[in-house]
Amino acid sequence: MNTPAEIREILEKNQTFALFGHEYIDGDALWAILGLGRLLEKQWKTVSYFTPYEPSRVFSFLNWEQKVKTEFDYWKYDVLVFLDFNSYKRISAFTNGREEYFDPMQKVIIDHHKPELEPVNTAIYRDPEEISTCSLLYDLCSQWWRSELIDSEVATYLYMGLSTDSGNFRYDEGEQSVRVFQIAANLLKLWAQKKVIIDEIFRNKTYRSVQFMQLLLSRMQKVKFQIPSAEKETVNLIYSFYEDTELEQYAVDHDEADYGLYIMQDIRNNDLVVLFKKVGIYLKASLRSRGGVDCAALARSFWWWGHHNAAGFKIQGSGYLEKDIADSIKQIEQHLEEVMH
Repeated sequence: MNTPAEIREILEKNQTFALFGHEYIDGDALWAILGLGRLLEKQWKTVSYFTPYEPSRVFSFLNWEQKVKTEFDYWKYDVLVFLDFNSYKRISAFTNGREEYFDPMQKVIIDHHKPELEPVNTAIYRDPEEISTCSLLYDLCSQWWRSELIDSEVATYLYMGLSTDSGNFRYDEGEQSVRVFQIAANLLKLWAQKKVIIDEIFRNKTYRSVQFMQLLLSRMQKVKFQIPSAEKETVNLIYSFYEDTELEQYAVDHDEADYGLYIMQDIRNNDLVVLFKKVGIYLKASLRSRGGVDCAALARSFWWWGHHNAAGFKIQGSGYLEKDIADSIKQIEQHLEEVMH
């Protein structure tokens, strides 16, 4: 871990930056790179933006196409900044076979996930207790830079990351909740465009995406695990699934497909929700809980990323979706038996 002052020195003394968001970029990562990039540009820095795959159409209102590139140019930048991730594997499309470019470069990681295999020559600012990278970035920026640099555009980017990673302020609790609302209030004072965020992200669904949500809900199944322990305990798991070819049939993307996951999360008396996705040769899964099940610990038994209440994993599949789902559910049950026994 580096201090805020050390991160500040790197960002202030250098001129050209490449900002990276992880593959299948979510709102927190996208708005973190756009927010930090805007702050650097306002100080006459040269900034380029990269992510391995195109962001979801959900974020099209940002006109990200004008800035964010999906092909890395491998130019000579002063600093590479990784936001919302901390391992090469989250940008493997750029680093696969090209580590000789990345390793010697000066790098900065700003992230709220637990550490993985972090690259060399990297300054790191991390807090896994932060609910989003944008809230962590706000904390850094508000300490360093004049208030006029954090204008309405920057405040809106940071508010969007905070609101989406907190489930529109549903996932935080306790002292974290107090901090989240304090940051949100400060960003609103800086003229973050809350109405735009609510209208474009939380209320703006296409007809086809709602049809796809209907498909997922029609496939929804419930599994009860009886966990042998001193006191008999039941864990309720709800899951659904889709194949990536079905996205083309419904003309939706991965982020739009996750709308069904949000509905399943709200079902009463569920302990764990899983949305399985067959993507090429891989089986991916999004995990959500209400706190009783540690999604991050569960996902670590697979190829994982995430937090206590929200995490994911990716494994190489067998080619048979039903078998892969059954095997994954069995592994989930075994994990729960081990940690809850």
